Amino acid sequence: MKKRLLVAGILLFFFVIVTSYSASAQEAVTGDNASAVATGSGGLNKAIFLSETENVGNDSKNDWKNAFNKDVTLGGASSQCIEMRYSGEVKDEVDAPPPYRIQFRATVDGDLARGGAPYFDAIDHDIYTIAAMNWWVCGLTPGAHTVRIQFRPYFEIDKAIVRNRTLIIEFSE
Repeated sequence: MKKRLLVAGILLFFFVIVTSYSASAQEAVTGDNASAVATGSGGLNKAIFLSETENVGNDSKNDWKNAFNKDVTLGGASSQCIEMRYSGEVKDEVDAPPPYRIQFRATVDGDLARGGAPYFDAIDHDIYTIAAMNWWVCGLTPGAHTVRIQFRPYFEIDKAIVRNRTLIIEFSE
């Protein structure tokens, strides 16, 4: 139990540190995307919060499953950047040799967002682990945009489950 709490604490600490950096520290923004996401310095000023608790499973390495039952649609009157921060519990239900690896991604209008990680390793099979990551997109055109967080198992044999998850989307309008 102490090991799980320590791992959860370390992951939460990492999430807070990573999401407090501005995009300029994470990515060189140039050209038309020169407006940087800067939540650490207060650059974005509005947020949408989404939370769901029920289990959602995916046992197909070939198909991305939406982590939320509800899509988030943003609207704006001008070009902007958004930052998406996801956290939730995840587990691999299959008793197979490690690693217990799950992939996450964020899309805006079906296009991949920047950031995140190529995969997340759960600590053991059938034990929930806290996963947290963030993504960003700059240069969004005026109008409506649909945001989705998706996941799938990394290996064909696995079954990924998410629960108790939240999504915070910060934007400038």
